[in-house]
Amino acid sequence: MSSRQITIIANWKANLPPSEEVALAKEIAAGLEGALQASGSPSRLRVLLAPSALGLVPVASLLRREYPQAGIEVAAQDSSLSSAGAFTGEIPADHLVGIAPAVIVGHSERRRDHGESGEVVGGKLARVVAAGLAPVLCLGDNLPEAGIATRVAFVQAQCAAAFDAAERAGSSAAQLFAAGLVIAYEPVWAIGTGTPASVEIAEAIAVGLRSTLHREDLPVLYGGSVDAATAATWFGAPTKRTGLDGLLVGGASLHADRFVAIVRAALAAAEPA
Repeated sequence: MSSRQITIIANWKANLPPSEEVALAKEIAAGLEGALQASGSPSRLRVLLAPSALGLVPVASLLRREYPQAGIEVAAQDSSLSSAGAFTGEIPADHLVGIAPAVIVGHSERRRDHGESGEVVGGKLARVVAAGLAPVLCLGDNLPEAGIATRVAFVQAQCAAAFDAAERAGSSAAQLFAAGLVIAYEPVWAIGTGTPASVEIAEAIAVGLRSTLHREDLPVLYGGSVDAATAATWFGAPTKRTGLDGLLVGGASLHADRFVAIVRAALAAAEPA
């Protein structure tokens, strides 16, 4: 049985207003509180909710005030490339300290809709690390017909570009790892389609990234059309874990019952045999 921690992140994107995010967080926390407490090993499973920027504070406050024993955390969906200062509309990473312990960086929608290059993603990684927060680096390909080797090489190169840019911005690879870096593989061709990548593809990406970064303990998550019905397949049986360390969940996380089912599947894989 693997001792690696499993991480489940709910990315709510900009789907809900803050009041509905708070209500959803309450429903999820109520559905998981008993199960997470009963597991007796919270260090084996980490659950984070990533609400909108407007929902971060109210959701974090709710979880800490009403469900502290559940241990559910919040993550920011993004932070700015700039530091604190006269930058209208930006959210500097150091302003998230005390609110969100983790920040998603380089999500495919940010890359697509805001033109975030590897240079920008690396700069944001450096800002997140400098603030003392853990980055969740999203990597992915839009190569639906590619073979596994081609896909792995593409993601490895994307990762190298982000790491090189982070180094230029002041954060070495060692500092990224020390900050608690998590990588999420999200194939663009699978997001929102209802057809996820195969476990074989996701595991090959995980193995390839660990090899190129020389980090066998690097946590690698999968994200892209994850649903409750197939959640268990991403982890394998409790006595034989896959090479994946969790899930970045989009649409399914907007439904409390579906997200709770996904977390319960992860909990079964995280518990000792």
